[in-house]
Amino acid sequence: MNLANAGGHTTVLVPGRGRFQISGEALRMVGIFGGSLRCYQGAGGCRTQGLYFSRTRPKKSITCLFESPAEGQKNLSITVSHELAAKLDGAVLDFGDYNKMQRFVWSVLPAVKCPRCTCLRSMGKPAGKRSPCLDDKGSGLVDL
Repeated sequence: MNLANAGGHTTVLVPGRGRFQISGEALRMVGIFGGSLRCYQGAGGCRTQGLYFSRTRPKKSITCLFESPAEGQKNLSITVSHELAAKLDGAVLDFGDYNKMQRFVWSVLPAVKCPRCTCLRSMGKPAGKRSPCLDDKGSGLVDL
């Protein structure tokens, strides 16, 4: 069994930080959205930290590597921010219908010990009653 593609998931290495899995559907969508995906955290959402995805590169990002890349993966690029990289070991990146919206989502984030919102968009302590849910705002890819 090839562990780099176990269960329809591909293993992605965050140099010096760990590994995460990306689903086949998420890989396919990275290609459809231009071949680049930038993952980062920032303010916003119902918790103190929002989880965002972009097609543009954030400053000082870490370029991820595919373990045993397949032919179609050679043209794909995934980067993560330094703040998020520390939280990705053992995580799973997926793309699908979450909360009635097609979007990327970190379906598993085992290193995050603080609460996550139910729509998986935010983490940390609650940001207050007036803080909007990122799904309610309808935000998808947030290009910087």
